[in-house]
Amino acid sequence: MTAPTLPPTSPWRRRTATAAATLASAAVLVPVGASAAEDPAAPATRSAATAAGDRATTRALKAGRCARRYSSARDLTAKQRLLGRTPAGAMPDGVASEPVISRDSRRNRYVAYTSTTTSTAGIVTPGRRNVYAVQRTGRMTRLANRWKVGPTRLLSDGLGGAPADGDSFSPSISGYTGRADRPKGPRQVAFLSTATNLAPGGNPTGTSAFVTGTRGGPTRRVRVPGAARSVAISGDSKVVYVATDRGLYVEDERRVRRLVLAPGIDDVSTTLNGAQAAYERGGRIYVVNVRGGVKRIAVGREPVADGGVPDRRTRLGFVRAVAFQNGNGAFRAAIDGRRVNLQRMGTSTAASVAVNVGGSAVVFGNRGHVCVEVSLLDPTHRRGGFDIPQGACPAGQGSVTDVAVSSRYNYVAFTCSTGGLYLHYVGPK
Repeated sequence: MTAPTLPPTSPWRRRTATAAATLASAAVLVPVGASAAEDPAAPATRSAATAAGDRATTRALKAGRCARRYSSARDLTAKQRLLGRTPAGAMPDGVASEPVISRDSRRNRYVAYTSTTTSTAGIVTPGRRNVYAVQRTGRMTRLANRWKVGPTRLLSDGLGGAPADGDSFSPSISGYTGRADRPKGPRQVAFLSTATNLAPGGNPTGTSAFVTGTRGGPTRRVRVPGAARSVAISGDSKVVYVATDRGLYVEDERRVRRLVLAPGIDDVSTTLNGAQAAYERGGRIYVVNVRGGVKRIAVGREPVADGGVPDRRTRLGFVRAVAFQNGNGAFRAAIDGRRVNLQRMGTSTAASVAVNVGGSAVVFGNRGHVCVEVSLLDPTHRRGGFDIPQGACPAGQGSVTDVAVSSRYNYVAFTCSTGGLYLHYVGPK
């Protein structure tokens, strides 16, 4: 891949993708008897009051008007914040895309994203894409209060603080939700770059995966064969998956091995501990474990894995749910052993979809609005959707392009086609 070539995971490339086959050929469509809890962030033992509250919340959800079509004069931006901003808090120049929210329980202290801005942070070359991270500041409550925007840092700067001499994009951020909902990290951000001056040794493959701290600092190149196409870092920062033009590789505590020998792998994502990853190849979605075992899940594109099974007695960190797109639909595949249950969550006009750590909430863009659709990971698979969208591009900002969701879907980050990056506060949970 050369510098002028659009990255495999860019919104521009994804918009031109089409499904290769129908959903009927993707997997066995049967109800899933999910044995895991609804959310891996949940405590091991939940009180009866908490369980009753969750059931009441689910009953209150109205089936996705936003997921089909929504039109209202109501101001949906009152709970939003401009996330990509200048130091003075104004709208920056450039176009933002590919937001990702750290998965550290309800704190969600960082949002990383790609932007062509020159007015946000650091010294950059005009026209280049760079990776940034916005830090949350202020008081953070147990059930998730409003997100206060803190400093923004440039993560893809060159050695010695020089501007990167290539494009950087496709960030993946860590952050861990532990037992009893304890947040850990995040510590690191992985991303792709064509730059040759980010780390010692340059960029011998043309496009490489790099890892740096959430606050910047030294950057290292992940040493795998071939030109990188996609990268994903686990929540605990210990595992990095890299897809290249030669196949899929995993770096587990700095030891690299090949998992899949096949070109054309894109859109890799992984769980909190990195035990499994989801990816797309040739219009089909697969799940792979760190030992190389592969399972085909569905037909589609842009897959995003949940945080993984939280139960240490079974398959800790195995993927339970994958959100993805097919045609103009946003879907979720719920996985239980050999069984896969596919659900169409709504109409997606954006370039990406997202799923929370627990796998119960799928987020997608429908024209100028952000939709949050919920389907429980229990034997009932009860469906719900918020009666209004959870975010909207302000007037004149176009349509939703990329989306991200926090661990417990308290927050949604999204970009608009004219370039803005916003964070919407869904509410405490």
